[in-house]
Amino acid sequence: MRALLLWLSLLAFAGCTTLKPIEVVRVDGLGELSIGRGGIGGELALVINNSNPVAITAESVDLDLAISGTRVGQVELPYSQSISKGPNQLLRLSVQTETVALLSVLEANLIRFIAGEEVEVSVKGEVKGSALGIAVVIPVDSKQNIKIQL
Repeated sequence: MRALLLWLSLLAFAGCTTLKPIEVVRVDGLGELSIGRGGIGGELALVINNSNPVAITAESVDLDLAISGTRVGQVELPYSQSISKGPNQLLRLSVQTETVALLSVLEANLIRFIAGEEVEVSVKGEVKGSALGIAVVIPVDSKQNIKIQL
């Protein structure tokens, strides 16, 4: 009897600590990024579906921002944030660009920007966090075609 109770307790504990994968539905704000003399600035928001019964604490991000396949900077987590359970939860991020990389993208795509043509802007990497002491990694891979006006 004791063995059965121990086995059921262990099974219940294992079931409680298993977290379901978390889905990034989309990245909002790529179209609102501004390009200026200091580089690209702005904020992004990851729209996340957290199907787990607990909130996930986002602690760091390792995300790259690219224009037409060329890395121009990193997306940063300005502060630790909680991703509540449920659909359409927001994780707010900020953009830091590298001026040299941005200049090479501007040089390569100047005619396209002036003509108002679309270019591919992508965010790729991962968000790292935890829930109930369990490490969580949320993969991010989003691409959008947008018009960048100079």
